[in-house]
Amino acid sequence: MMANNDTDTTAYEKAREITEQALDALKDGDDAKAGELIGEAKRVDENAVQDVHEMLEEDASSEHDPAKLNEDIAKHGRG
Repeated sequence: MMANNDTDTTAYEKAREITEQALDALKDGDDAKAGELIGEAKRVDENAVQDVHEMLEEDASSEHDPAKLNEDIAKHGRG
């Protein structure tokens, strides 16, 4: 069971990394790339995408726009 836990952690970390790449794409105005990356991250681990989204909502001083991420997540579905 330990190996499965390690795999889950790795998937979560990978999904968070992809989500952050999506945020960078949004920041750069590349909505299409951001949408693709968010979709990819959600296929890896949707919980990681949601965690990043929630973290951004809590951090009003974030350089990323949580409203835009929320809109993009809604556009591309939740799974």
